[in-house]
Amino acid sequence: MKHIVKFLILLALAVAVAGFSVFNSGSVILLVHGYQVEFSLNFLILIWLLSFVVIYYFIRFYVNLRRLPIRLQRSRVKNALAASRKHLNAAGLHYFEGKYRSCYENSMKSIRREFNSENKILAYLLAFRAASVMRDSEKEATVLNELNQFSDSKWQLAKNMVLAENLYNEQKYGQCLDNLNSVLRIDHKHIPARRIMLKVYLNLNNYTKSYEVLEWLLKNDSLREYKAGKYKLRVISGLFNEVSSSKELNKFYSKLEHSEQMSFIYAKLYLTALIRLNEFTLVVEFLQQHQKNNSVQLVYSDVILTLSKKELDSTIIEKLLLIGENFLAIESNNANLLLALGILSYKKNDLSKAQSYLEASNNLKSSVDSCLYLTLVAKRGQNTTLLETSQNELLTNLHRNS
Repeated sequence: MKHIVKFLILLALAVAVAGFSVFNSGSVILLVHGYQVEFSLNFLILIWLLSFVVIYYFIRFYVNLRRLPIRLQRSRVKNALAASRKHLNAAGLHYFEGKYRSCYENSMKSIRREFNSENKILAYLLAFRAASVMRDSEKEATVLNELNQFSDSKWQLAKNMVLAENLYNEQKYGQCLDNLNSVLRIDHKHIPARRIMLKVYLNLNNYTKSYEVLEWLLKNDSLREYKAGKYKLRVISGLFNEVSSSKELNKFYSKLEHSEQMSFIYAKLYLTALIRLNEFTLVVEFLQQHQKNNSVQLVYSDVILTLSKKELDSTIIEKLLLIGENFLAIESNNANLLLALGILSYKKNDLSKAQSYLEASNNLKSSVDSCLYLTLVAKRGQNTTLLETSQNELLTNLHRNS
């Protein structure tokens, strides 16, 4: 289209000149050093117009000639940039294909030809991740040294995040946390950084910090349901094993949802923590309050058995016996519950009941504890037959378990 327009303009000028020559018959006389030259006015006009065209193209040729080095440089830059982008695309593709050596090589080729700093840091990040996966510490250190030269704030988040993931995989948790904190200073709501931070604190067994991170993630609905449950159980389990007072324990337990508080696993963790803290009265109160809860009932036999072996006052023993006997109506063949009731009856000095419960437990599941307490019952009641039988069975169990 551009050439057509030029042609039409030239054609219009030619028609104009031809039309002008029809009505113009004048001439021009030039005197040069005594010589007289006569031209047709039409010819002179034509020469004048042609001279403008020649001068225009001469100037254009001269300018283009002067610009030639710049154009050659731009052409080289353009070709290098095209090659760089080609290698960068190949590096990204090979990284996701799992071809890490090829990814590293293409990244480095891209860096050597790249002029744009944003694409260059992207190539460095790909090279660093590839070197890390290949476990090539020399290449990794070289790329890391280059990466540290990029100090612009707009690249810090990506750089720190890549470094944090790499350090987590290498189990360098302290350095990993430094980079994650740098990410959070830039973007406080960076969810992937907080997820890694949660895993780091769990690996460090720092359950207080883990709880803070988990609480933020759950509040912002940033964990899948099955992962949220898994992490929550691990964090709460660790916290319950660490707490040093029932007040602190109840603070965390009260923050659980009601369905979680009444679930088998969390109820067991809570009661186990109370027993560790020697808060036996609180354990008994909990058991009394939730006797009708089917889920909590699953922990009754183990908890009562654990408590029965502790140093208890008579009031707690009476309450535990009542709870256990009520539960025995539901679980009449529960060996652990029968064993617990036998131990509690022995401590209450009700030897006949103790013998009955212990023998019932031993018949269902012979154990060292049942035989041991039967021996104690026989000694206190001076029952030589029971003493001999229980001692023989105790020795058998000890040999079996050794």
